[in-house]
Amino acid sequence: MPRRGAGIIFTIMDQNDQYLEDLKSDDPAVRDNATRALWVLWHGQLGPELEKELNTGTELMDRQQPDQALEIFQSLVERYPDFAEAHNKLATLLFMMDRFEESIKECEEVLRRVPYHFGALNGMGLCLFDLRRYEEAITYFQKALEIQPYAVNNHSYIARCRANLN
Repeated sequence: MPRRGAGIIFTIMDQNDQYLEDLKSDDPAVRDNATRALWVLWHGQLGPELEKELNTGTELMDRQQPDQALEIFQSLVERYPDFAEAHNKLATLLFMMDRFEESIKECEEVLRRVPYHFGALNGMGLCLFDLRRYEEAITYFQKALEIQPYAVNNHSYIARCRANLN
């Protein structure tokens, strides 16, 4: 709920806090709703026009057109360097292109802006896993679990990292 007399920024901050708390709920429906709501906030951070551009890049990525998607995401981060989700989509694409070091740099950009971005924390872990930097990967998967404790994928990758360390 918005605070009496507070501006829109406090409403968004309150929503973020509630969604982050809901990610820890025992109820899977509450967790799923919070996850979707955070993605919606992150995608729409700078308004509907840039969200549309972000979605176009995502569609190109999904259709296996990485070069065109790369152009869109790079353009977005150059023109709007504070658009965390543009950095996140670029990180995702770079990961899919096996450009792990570049993806890590983009994940770092996301986390500078949104330290609780569970997608970027997971992405960092995945890049570090593929680079066989297992101890570092575990750290990021654990950070992601602090925010999203029921994310099975992170638990699985921690186990895989530990198996590779033995």
